[in-house]
Amino acid sequence: MSRNNTFLTLLGAGAGIALAVTVARRRRIRRALDEYAGKVVLITGASAGIGEALALEFARRGAHLVLAARRQSQLERIASTCEQIHPGIETLVVPTDVSDEAQLERLVQAAHDRFGRIDVLVNNAGIIQGAEVTGLSREMIERTFAVNLYAPIRLTQLVLPGMLECGSGQIINIGSVAGLASLPYFLVYDVTKAGLRAWTEGLRHELHGTGVETILVAPGFVETDVVADMHRVYRAIGFFRLLSPQTVARRTLEGAAAGDPVVRVGWMETVAGYITTLFPRLTDLYWRIVLPISGYREMAIKHRTE
Repeated sequence: MSRNNTFLTLLGAGAGIALAVTVARRRRIRRALDEYAGKVVLITGASAGIGEALALEFARRGAHLVLAARRQSQLERIASTCEQIHPGIETLVVPTDVSDEAQLERLVQAAHDRFGRIDVLVNNAGIIQGAEVTGLSREMIERTFAVNLYAPIRLTQLVLPGMLECGSGQIINIGSVAGLASLPYFLVYDVTKAGLRAWTEGLRHELHGTGVETILVAPGFVETDVVADMHRVYRAIGFFRLLSPQTVARRTLEGAAAGDPVVRVGWMETVAGYITTLFPRLTDLYWRIVLPISGYREMAIKHRTE
């Protein structure tokens, strides 16, 4: 057999194996997605964006929902839509400011009072506060940490004992590519997402063998309030196509169903994260080029969500 024929044979065999693995994974995901039917899913930041999309996606799978955010009218609208999508599910709306410890405790208690358990916790609530490092106030820093990092940690502590008692459960933390590749002028946001990544990874090792899974979702730039008026600037620095919340939600459920410890969404942002880790001077060069010409700084220091 010639070398060319050998190469083609090996190439064909490799492609066949890859196809078989992909098909088997898709079948496993479809079966696992059906298992969300009847599960109780608590979602923070559920009033818009990724949180809303996740609520609708879980509803399609027949999960009961506990929806938490500050905007009650928005939560009620989404709850109504979820019940229309799947009339057999129940929803519970709990207006919550996740930066308030007492409200976190009330949220978990309300879920247990209604359903008796929480099977899936989705820590999705997040804010971003753009500023130059010298312009960051203590209040901005503390609130960003409270919402983006402290709340997921405390909610996990509140929910985890019940999951351990049942011997099953999932904790899904919505992170960001910013946890791997920092964005200038959003440093506190970057730090909280890096912290959430470390928390999720360490917790996964700690919970091994308990039946409780942790999943980190690391999307790139998504069409949400967190991005908002930065759309034009992100396109100017090379990220031409932003992800939809629906894409992130769908990939989150598929990854969680497959048991993936990390779900990355957005190939350009993911590659950029690895480049930052492996070739930091290339990242330095990139920012030196784009910052002066993109208008990024001017928009970033004004961009804040609550």
